[in-house]
Amino acid sequence: MDDERTRRTSDEAPRIGPAGEAMGLSARMVRYLEDQGVIQAERGPGPGGHRHFPPPELHLGRAAALAMEAGHPTATLRAIRGLATRRVADARAADDALAWFELLALSRAVELASRADAPPPPPESPPPGSPPVRSERRT
Repeated sequence: MDDERTRRTSDEAPRIGPAGEAMGLSARMVRYLEDQGVIQAERGPGPGGHRHFPPPELHLGRAAALAMEAGHPTATLRAIRGLATRRVADARAADDALAWFELLALSRAVELASRADAPPPPPESPPPGSPPVRSERRT
């Protein structure tokens, strides 16, 4: 059954090129993040199996790209991933609903913080053919 699940996941998850595009990174940078232990790929069947990146890894890759732009080293990102992996393993082992809730709340807090740090979207331009908007100047 594990082989079937791995094959199905590998078929659905993007390979390195499309995964890099989804993360906003080059394929070379995706390989670097994988080598550094920041993201993990699943390998396709066979000795030369291609890398496939499931959706959670795409999200991690995008977050890693933003964190590196902000100056955080990959060692920090790798440590955070390790901490998160341990917390999930602990929650599974304890079968504790509160531990899962804490992880969910932490995930939501990180998502909200990343949205707050994101630049605001550009202002919408008026539809074509509409009169220009003039700002009033008071002197």
